[in-house]
Amino acid sequence: MTLLDTVITTTTPAPPKIIVYGPPGVGKTTFAASAGALLIDCENGAGAVPGLTRTPFLKSWPEVQAWLDEIVSEPPQRLGVLAIDTLDWLVQRIVEHVVMDLDKKGRGDVTNTLSSSHGGYFKAREIVQNIVSRELLPTLNAVTDRGIAVVLLAHAANTKMTTPEGYDVRLAAPDVPQWIAPMFIEWADAVLFASRDPDGARTLTTEGTSNITAKNRYGLPPSVGLAWNELSEALERGLAAPASAN
Repeated sequence: MTLLDTVITTTTPAPPKIIVYGPPGVGKTTFAASAGALLIDCENGAGAVPGLTRTPFLKSWPEVQAWLDEIVSEPPQRLGVLAIDTLDWLVQRIVEHVVMDLDKKGRGDVTNTLSSSHGGYFKAREIVQNIVSRELLPTLNAVTDRGIAVVLLAHAANTKMTTPEGYDVRLAAPDVPQWIAPMFIEWADAVLFASRDPDGARTLTTEGTSNITAKNRYGLPPSVGLAWNELSEALERGLAAPASAN
C-alpha cells in the first residue's frame, strides 16, 4: 500500500463545530437549550433559562478542562450537543490561568497582565495561543469524534478591521481578542450571527457581509431561524445537496 491508496474521495459528515454570537438578550443560551445541550457555564448567566442542563459555574480553566476531559472519556448517554457559554469568558479563564497561576514570579498576583507576566513583551499571549491550539481545540475535536456537536456561544463586538485595500471598516464579530479570534473562526465549520429583525423574529446570519462576520461549510441559506431544529434541518439539507449546489 502506498500513501496514494489512502486518499479520501468521499464526504465524511461529522458533528458540526459552530460559533453562535450576538448581542445580549438575543437568545443564544435559549438556542442551546433548544438543542438539548449540556452547557459548560463559564459566565454564570444561564440560571434563568428554562429547560437547560448546565454545569456549575466554572471559575477557572482547569475546572473547564476537567469537564471537557470527562465528557471525552465518558460521554453522557444520548448527549447530542455540547455548548460553551461563552467563548469570550472561556478565553478569559485561560488568560487568568496563564497570567496568575502559571507565572511563578507572581502566582495569584492580580497585577499580572498579558503584557507583564512571563517576562513581559506579551509572552503570555503565546502561552494562551498554545493552550488553545494544543489543548482546547484538540479536546473539542475529540468531543465531536464522540458524535457530539460543539456550539460555542459568544457575545458580539463591533470590531475595526482593515480591508486589503487599506480601508478601516466596522465589522460585527465574536467578542474575542483579535490576536486569538482567527484560531476559533478557522476551526469552526460555521460562524453564525444571531440577531432580531424589526419584526421581532430571531435569526442566524450564515454568510459573511461587509459588516458581519459569518461563514458556513454546509451550503446553508443566507439566514435561518434561531432555533436548533431549524438549523439542524438546514444542515441536513445542505449536506444532502449535490456538491455542485454548494
